[in-house]
Amino acid sequence: MRSLALSLFLGFGCWCTAAAQDAAGDMVIIDLRPDDEKGGFGLAELSGKCNREVFRIPDVATDPMKIDVLKADLSAALPDAGAGKTLAVLNWSIYYNKQVRGGSGSGLSSVGVGGYSIPTKKKDGGRQPGSLCPKRDTAGGFYDGSELESVYFPLISEFSGTFAGKPVTARVLVSPRRKLAGKFEGDEADADALLDAIHKTAESIAMTLAR
Repeated sequence: MRSLALSLFLGFGCWCTAAAQDAAGDMVIIDLRPDDEKGGFGLAELSGKCNREVFRIPDVATDPMKIDVLKADLSAALPDAGAGKTLAVLNWSIYYNKQVRGGSGSGLSSVGVGGYSIPTKKKDGGRQPGSLCPKRDTAGGFYDGSELESVYFPLISEFSGTFAGKPVTARVLVSPRRKLAGKFEGDEADADALLDAIHKTAESIAMTLAR
């Protein structure tokens, strides 16, 4: 009899937990980004002399689009899948940065497959990867050459928003492991690098919320 009562009690407890989660509903994402961050159908080069060769990658470059991938990743990573909570996306762009700096002329020192070399201590005047201007003077997608893990131009994801009213930011840099077409119009290598940036952004957000 006691065993039956205990089973009924535990069963009722599980039902209550499930019912509470159902009542709370799924995590909600509200996209409050400016139109220039979520619209468009091709790479958009940023304006200004410090931003040449820096491109914003459009949302339509992935299927499903990055907001949907982010929601799926966070739902899998957060306790209770973030049920009943709201993620407000205030800004989120992923940039493809093809800038190199330093040196003169068109040559590169120790040219890599991606068009430039990994930075070294050798002062030979050759061009090296890295944003042309200090971060404060760039419109987005800043990177330092020391961040790279390969010889290919990087993707930089910059995110800001709130989760359940708590401010959250994330910045991740992805160094592709193979040469990209760099058009983000369906090429497999392009898509893999872009999805990697999205997944790592979600991971960074989840880690921040867990602190």
